[in-house]
Amino acid sequence: MNLPGWRKIFGNISFWIALFFLVHLIGIWNPPIEAAHSWRQATGLMVARNYFEGNTSFFYPMVDETNGGSGVIGMEFPLLYYVQGKLSLLFGFHPGIGRILNVLISTIGLGYFYALLMRFTPKKQAFYATLLLGVSCYFMYSRKVMPDTAALAVYIIGTYYFFEALRYGKWKDIVVSFAALSLGILLKISVLPLVAVGVFAYLHFRNKPKKAGLFILPWISTLPAMFWYFVWNPTLAENYGNWYNTGGSFLEGARAMMNEPVALIKHLMFHPFFSYLAFGLLLVGVWKVIRLEVDMAVRVALPVFLLLFLAYALKSGEIFLTHEYYLLPMVPVLAICGAYALVEMRKFGTVMMFLIAVESVANQSHDFRYNKGEAYKVRLNSLADKFIPKNALVAINGNSNPLELYLMDRKGWNLNDDAIQNKTFIRGLKKQGCRYLILNRHTNPLKFDGSCIFQNRDYFIYLLQ
Repeated sequence: MNLPGWRKIFGNISFWIALFFLVHLIGIWNPPIEAAHSWRQATGLMVARNYFEGNTSFFYPMVDETNGGSGVIGMEFPLLYYVQGKLSLLFGFHPGIGRILNVLISTIGLGYFYALLMRFTPKKQAFYATLLLGVSCYFMYSRKVMPDTAALAVYIIGTYYFFEALRYGKWKDIVVSFAALSLGILLKISVLPLVAVGVFAYLHFRNKPKKAGLFILPWISTLPAMFWYFVWNPTLAENYGNWYNTGGSFLEGARAMMNEPVALIKHLMFHPFFSYLAFGLLLVGVWKVIRLEVDMAVRVALPVFLLLFLAYALKSGEIFLTHEYYLLPMVPVLAICGAYALVEMRKFGTVMMFLIAVESVANQSHDFRYNKGEAYKVRLNSLADKFIPKNALVAINGNSNPLELYLMDRKGWNLNDDAIQNKTFIRGLKKQGCRYLILNRHTNPLKFDGSCIFQNRDYFIYLLQ
């Protein structure tokens, strides 16, 4: 066996990035019934399908959870859903298209992350940091029909070309940088704390040749997102009456976190990398960085990033505590810190990296398995086609998860179990045009007092007369 040859392969970041892509093709065509955030994917897929069916235009994203209205909703910039909808005109609508889009963009982002770090850190540190990012929560969310990792990847690409523009001042780099930085924040405003890279760049190049006027790029790239999230989205919410989450106040967020300090600590310890070993590594890395006389650019930019991230976390409030993908903007920073610790561990660094990768991927592997416990829901589409007209409004007890409404490919209401037994509420639904009630027997085994036109062990379907 040619060991030096194998070391050359395993020591090449291209091998691991290609493996990242190939592993994510496992189950890529599965319906979005995995345990983690099926509801979030269902919402995005509704938007993509409405673009595919021509029910709306780009600037008016539409979901199927209409609640008696149009379904137009303020949300993150829907470019990925729009592209999925238009690609579906060629290949037919399927969630796998959205998954592949996200995997492809996220994989490219890993390559740019490595290339970016190679400008500022030793090769070994860039290598370890890229591996750590690849096995972090970035691993699981890269295959979901969600924009979070794609937004981070696009912002990393924009950052790479930002530094290219600073060095050479070429218009190509300037335009690509502005477009990618703007698009990254548009796709998900959670990457906004990474604008601190502008502070790092200003201080890092303070005594070096640069195109000084381009320092404003990261800052002006926030303007399109400010318009989309704080002008256009509230306008949609006001005109179409559909909920848009702008978060709460900073004080409310602080209270939520102070009320659950244990949950907050566990969240920050485990979920960035789904690994307690990684958390231990980060502690070592932070300690070593504190003891090291790092460049002033890092000493100033890092607190700016942390303050912006704290503001984002407080604005998110209680939701921040229960959603791993809210941690994604800080993962690249943590990966760089962890990589520094791995380099300092010398020959033991490879062993530690291997152990962290095994623990992290194992803790996320459930997301790649077909969820047999939820598979019965996939049959809803055939049931709806058999018993419910395509244009009929429906209600189902999805209990805050719109997945079943998406799988039915019908528009209407997503109810909680208690609402089903509220006769006054049901009469109100009928007045708004709701004609069918679907009752999931797994969550609510009680029968509804109405005209049942179908039943099996999973669902009742009632005609509301």
